[in-house]
Amino acid sequence: MNSEYPIEKAIINLIASYKNIVTKNLRPLGLYPGQDTILLELLKNDGISQNKLVVTLCVDHSTIAKSVSRMIKNGLISTAKSSKDKRITLVSLTDKGRKMALQVQEIWMDSEKIATQGLSTEEQRLFVEMIDHITKNLNSK
Repeated sequence: MNSEYPIEKAIINLIASYKNIVTKNLRPLGLYPGQDTILLELLKNDGISQNKLVVTLCVDHSTIAKSVSRMIKNGLISTAKSSKDKRITLVSLTDKGRKMALQVQEIWMDSEKIATQGLSTEEQRLFVEMIDHITKNLNSK
């Protein structure tokens, strides 16, 4: 290996390269950073609580609150108080938001296809397994 910290360099290069291609393809949609993940989460779990978004996406509450506010102004999502517990704010996609989420999903799928070109299904499985293992190692310290 030709680097003093080969794992760190590989991870940083991977993240930067992947982020660059996704960002380049998301830019025409006019989304702020992180809004793509909110849209995709709502596409899977529409009508979930704002607190559930915080936990699921591993971001702080103020970040979600700011993103939700922007996304409401842009007509991508709506919020409503839970009928069961008025303290809970539920977040849902609008029709415009659902269309945008489907575009984001397509961009993410295309990015994965580009990233995994030339890798067999087994190599892709092993890659994910190794990344999960490294993540667990880092999170256990």
